[in-house]
Amino acid sequence: MNAKKIWANFSVKDASRTSNFYKQLGFKVNGSGNYPQLASFLFGDDNFIIHFFEAGSQIDEYLPAGPKSGEIIFTLSAETEAEVNDWSDKVKAAGGRILREAGRDENNYYVFAFADPDGHMFNVLLLEGGM
Repeated sequence: MNAKKIWANFSVKDASRTSNFYKQLGFKVNGSGNYPQLASFLFGDDNFIIHFFEAGSQIDEYLPAGPKSGEIIFTLSAETEAEVNDWSDKVKAAGGRILREAGRDENNYYVFAFADPDGHMFNVLLLEGGM
């Protein structure tokens, strides 16, 4: 079996709040935005899609609202320390929760981590030398 596309689905408390958060970070809206219980965005050069379904919609059958034990963390790549710092500033201004301030970790990666308004986690990582 060969899947032609893959995307992620999250449950959120308020799709409008989630939409505003990711717009402030500069992500491109996926689709027309005509579904009030869905915020959908494109991530990265390959346009990876993450759908954020509002609790009380069809997502309830599969996912409870907010982060749970099955949660994963997405990593967003950066090309410079300044870019990591810029992401951190944007997340703070948009109302995200900083989980780890920008700086070098124990493996000398320059990184910071954050949670969106519903607690879904991301980190921004400087990929020195590529991946």
